[in-house]
Amino acid sequence: MHISIFTRYIAKSLITFFAGVVGILTFVIFMNHFIRVLDMAMTYGTGLGWIVSSLLNILPDVFCLSAPMAFQIAVLLTLTNMSEQGEMIALRAAGFSFKEIIRPLLACAIVLSVILIIMGNWLTPRSYKQFLNRRDEARSKITKVTLEPQTFIDLGDWDLYLEKLNPLTNAAELIHLIKKNDTGALSTKVNASSGKVILSDTAIGLQLKDGQMQRVDQKDPSSIIAANFEDYTMSISLFRAHQRAPRMGEMTTTKLLRRLRKAPLDIKTANEYRTGISMRNVLALSPIILLFVSCPVGFSLGKRTNKGWGMLFSVIIIFSFYLLLTLGLSLGKKYTWIAYPGPWLPIFVGIGAAYWLWKKRMNI
Repeated sequence: MHISIFTRYIAKSLITFFAGVVGILTFVIFMNHFIRVLDMAMTYGTGLGWIVSSLLNILPDVFCLSAPMAFQIAVLLTLTNMSEQGEMIALRAAGFSFKEIIRPLLACAIVLSVILIIMGNWLTPRSYKQFLNRRDEARSKITKVTLEPQTFIDLGDWDLYLEKLNPLTNAAELIHLIKKNDTGALSTKVNASSGKVILSDTAIGLQLKDGQMQRVDQKDPSSIIAANFEDYTMSISLFRAHQRAPRMGEMTTTKLLRRLRKAPLDIKTANEYRTGISMRNVLALSPIILLFVSCPVGFSLGKRTNKGWGMLFSVIIIFSFYLLLTLGLSLGKKYTWIAYPGPWLPIFVGIGAAYWLWKKRMNI
């Protein structure tokens, strides 16, 4: 299919501005996440691989947030630049209508919206889930175990006490283990006269000799279960058991719809799912709506207008869009009957504003 020089020129100008603006916005938003990830890495003692993996899983979500704003700014910067260089007047004098000028911009907006629909509904939730899993993995691991005699050592579900310890062979004497949060038991203890400690990255192994295990029933403290042993080997995982409830942001739209149909959800959770589904698609379609709102503004700017005016109008349009989106989300979460249409408020208002601008201001 033949693409005219005019179409290539406008598309190239738009893509250039879009790449620059989306890069800046992504960097600004990304830096906030980078600081948080780096802080978690230092707190939990994770490696460089964990940091890189976490940041890569955050990138799709950051792009979905920055892309609509970047596209809107790029549209006005493109039109402002054309007006400033006198190109808009030349195009109009050559017989190009406003509809023909907007056509390449609309094609770019549709392509971006399709990308955002796929990312926002399926790819981004999966990446965010991977990030949360990696974060929980770092939080659950006991990253630092220092074997010291006459000191209680936290091993997650167990506390370990060693009366004597040979630092060269890790041979120990008078070993005491106390289990924490033991379901159904008032206390569970393991005592041994001697043994050896074997420490690895994922677990700590204990080779115990000449000891006893005691368990006191929670319902009947007078009931004590005791067992003596000559040799006993046990392994204690360095990962804390942890289960988290799935967040809406880590579930794909398909999964959210499935849970709405099958799972008995409370009203608050159901409304959150419904508004979340709508918000994803509103953000995905926002480049098209913002384009139709921005173009009449850009066409109205004269030759003396500089890019500063384009940035100013962009800020006003973006602020209005997200203000209406926030209002729609709040209403949707509060009232079930507008849970789905509530977040679409900026789209409805945007269509009305675009119609008025094109009909009243551009006389089209």
